[in-house]
Amino acid sequence: MEQKKAIDLRGVFGALALTLVAVGVWVSGQSVPLRFVVLLAVPVLVTVAVIAVHRPVLALAVVAVLLVSGDIDLPLGIPLVRLLALGAVVIVVTARLCGRGRPIGWSPLLAVMALLVTAALLSTMFGVDPGRALRQDFAYLVGLLLAAAIVMATADRSDLLVLALALCLGGALLCVTAVTKMPDFEVASSDAAVVSNRPVGVFAQPNELGLCAAMVFCFSFAMIILTHRQRRSWLVALCVVAALLALTALLLSLSRGAWIGTVVGLLVLAVLLREARPALLCLATVMTVGLALLVVVPSVNPPVIAQRLLSVFGGPGNPYDERPAARAEAVVQMSERPLLGSGPASYSWAAQQGVAHVPAAKGEEHAHNLYLAVGAEQGVLGVTLLVTAVGVGAVAALGNRGARGDRGGDATVRMVSAGSAAALAAVLGHGVVDYPLRNPIIATLTWLFIGLLAACARTRRTSTHTS
Repeated sequence: MEQKKAIDLRGVFGALALTLVAVGVWVSGQSVPLRFVVLLAVPVLVTVAVIAVHRPVLALAVVAVLLVSGDIDLPLGIPLVRLLALGAVVIVVTARLCGRGRPIGWSPLLAVMALLVTAALLSTMFGVDPGRALRQDFAYLVGLLLAAAIVMATADRSDLLVLALALCLGGALLCVTAVTKMPDFEVASSDAAVVSNRPVGVFAQPNELGLCAAMVFCFSFAMIILTHRQRRSWLVALCVVAALLALTALLLSLSRGAWIGTVVGLLVLAVLLREARPALLCLATVMTVGLALLVVVPSVNPPVIAQRLLSVFGGPGNPYDERPAARAEAVVQMSERPLLGSGPASYSWAAQQGVAHVPAAKGEEHAHNLYLAVGAEQGVLGVTLLVTAVGVGAVAALGNRGARGDRGGDATVRMVSAGSAAALAAVLGHGVVDYPLRNPIIATLTWLFIGLLAACARTRRTSTHTS
């Protein structure tokens, strides 16, 4: 019992230390020049690097906690969080050369993601804006390496738990940046289809905040179940706080796409994690009753969040919404370059240059739909590989569900996998109405969950072969 308490205390103090570092970096990044931020961070990161060579998962945990630094750009337009991810990959490879971690082995999910990145490189060769596409290819490569590093660094189930808790902590910090002050909403339409002054936190726009909160909420929900099962009260408290902060940011973002993604993610969590079903049933009951009351007992001046939620099911909509034109533009671009598309991140350039023929979409950065965006930029090949990746990920998540849950280690694999799959399902659900994956924080967070899902599958297969 004393040893277990000591482990919990070390986890708590470690989480507090990482929190202080992350908050310090974020506050510094908002108030002082970048060179001072780098000067303050270098000694800490060097110390972490030395320690992480002996336990490489700590380098990845730092990336997860410092996701809040994603809005800090370095020279050449490289986001700091992407450089941190690349540094973590180097540390993990170095540790592996020193005998730490584990061999990467065979991972179907990483293999299909590697094919998707390769297809992006191929699309770049025949794209309309190679310079822009190469920058996006670099982001893809860093993300793929980060996911592979997670598989290498998570030598056992305790490593999976460390990284999972770091993600909860990092996600909580991201959501804190959006709830530090109450928003002053300005409703510009009768059904709240147009609302100004929505919080964004460290993100560029509220829909990015909403997706981040959706991913963190779904994942933290699974981690609450896991830490409660392990009877680690401090860690349960950490995950509960992360979930509450994520839920608050999710509601305040007023992102209907993120709300849809959250529902999809929680449905996937209910399928994969039987222990979560009672709590999810209670949550669904409360939400259903609340929505029914809003419909049956309309108020003269209902809350903005209620108006926004009801607008999902009807109303005149946003008269300034250019998303239909953006999607039509994606279809035209895909029809003109059906096999390989216009190249990664080249949608907006192609629209502005008149490569396609929907004038209303010339100011749009993307197609506001994950699948159409990939189709326009990477063609049929990219869409096929994306669908294949979703299928392979679903097979991995369902396989991890069959891990022997009566033992603590297998429960860790099963629940971390379920949480990761739920977070990724939120991305796919949100992707039906928007495409915020250009944001470096969202992209890095997505690759972290992909890596965790692949690592859980690798751990399960290893334990099956050795048992």
